[in-house]
Amino acid sequence: MVENENELTNPEIPEKTPEKPKRKKKKFFQRRSSWIILGILLAILILLAGVLLGIPRGIQDRVSLAETQASPKIQAQLESAKLDIKEGRFQVALDRLDWILDEMAPYMSDAELTEVGKLYSETLLEISSYATPTTIPSPTPTVVGFTPTPDLRGEEELFVTAQQEIAGEAWDEAIQTLEALRQKNLEYKSVQVDGMLYVALRNRGIQKILVDGSLEPGIYDLTLAERFAPLDSSAEGIRTWTRMYLTGASYWGIDWSQVVYFFEQVYTMLPNLRDGTFMTATERFRIAAVEYAEQLTAAGEYCLAEEYFDKALVILADPNVQSERDHAAEECFLINNPPTPTPTDAPQNKTAEPTKEPTEAPTEEPTEEPTEEPTEAP
Repeated sequence: MVENENELTNPEIPEKTPEKPKRKKKKFFQRRSSWIILGILLAILILLAGVLLGIPRGIQDRVSLAETQASPKIQAQLESAKLDIKEGRFQVALDRLDWILDEMAPYMSDAELTEVGKLYSETLLEISSYATPTTIPSPTPTVVGFTPTPDLRGEEELFVTAQQEIAGEAWDEAIQTLEALRQKNLEYKSVQVDGMLYVALRNRGIQKILVDGSLEPGIYDLTLAERFAPLDSSAEGIRTWTRMYLTGASYWGIDWSQVVYFFEQVYTMLPNLRDGTFMTATERFRIAAVEYAEQLTAAGEYCLAEEYFDKALVILADPNVQSERDHAAEECFLINNPPTPTPTDAPQNKTAEPTKEPTEAPTEEPTEEPTEEPTEAP
C-alpha cells in the first residue's frame, strides 16, 4: 500500500523532448515558384487574347475578300438579268436572280437585296401576266374554301409546290402554301418567297375585282401585296378605279350629281367593273345620268339636262329617255333663241288723230236783205 501511495504521490515525470524551431512561411509573392506560375498564366492570357482578337479580324478579312470578289459577279448577273427583262427573256432573268439570291446573298448589302427582290417580283409578275389570259367578268362569283390542316412537308417541298401553284394560277393555294412555309421557316429563301407572295396576292386581288366582283376583298389583297413590293401601274390603276366605284355607289339615290361625277370617270376606264349587285359601272352611269337630267329638267336647267340625256342615250337607246331629251332640247332652244317681236305686234302708244277736212263755203246767198228798221214793239 505504501508503495502504491508513493507511486501516486511521486509519479515519474517524463522527460520533455526539445521542440524544433518553426520555419517562417514566406508570402505568395515572395516565393520563386509563384512568379513562375504567374508568368505562365500571363503568357496563356496573352495568347488567348491574341487568338480571340485575331479570329474576328481574320474572319472579317476573309468576308471582305469574299465580298470584293463577289461584287463583280453580282453586278454582272444583275445587269444581265435587267437586259433579259428588257428583251422579254423573263425565265432566264428569273434564273439569274435565283442564282444571285442562292449563292451571293451573304455578301450582298441591304440595298442590293432590296433591288434584287424588286426585280424578282417584277419578273414573276411578267411571267404570270404573260401566261394569264385577259380576265372576263363572269356572272357568278367564284368562292374557294379551305380547311386548315397541319402541313408536315419540308421547306424545299413547300417552295416547289408554291412555284407550281403560281405557274398554274392557283393563287389561293399558292398563298396558303407560302404561309405554311413562312410558319415553318421564316428565313428560308425569304426574298424569293416575298416575290411569290407579291405575285399571288396581286393577281388574286385583280381576279377578285374584275372577275368575282368582290371589290373590298380585292383592294385588301392589293394592299397586302404592296407590303412586299410596289404595285405596278396596272394594278394601281385598277385599285384607284375600284375605290372610285365604291365612293360613287355610296351616293346612290342620295346625290345623283356625285354619282354621275364618279361613274363617268370609272366607266370610261373599266366599263364592266361591277360589285355584288352585278351592276356594271356603265349601267350605273347611264341610270345616274337619266336621274340627274330629270332633276335638272325640274329645276329649269334644260340645256344641261339635254347634255346628260344625250350621254345616257349613247349607252342605250331608250324611247322614254328620248322623249324627255326632246322636250329638254325644245325648252333649251327657246331659252337660247327667244322670238323677236313683229311690227304688227308692236304696241301703239299714241292714238291716231282724226283728219280735219276744211268745211266748204256756203254757195247760196240770202234771198232777203236784212231790214234796217227795228220791228215794232207790241
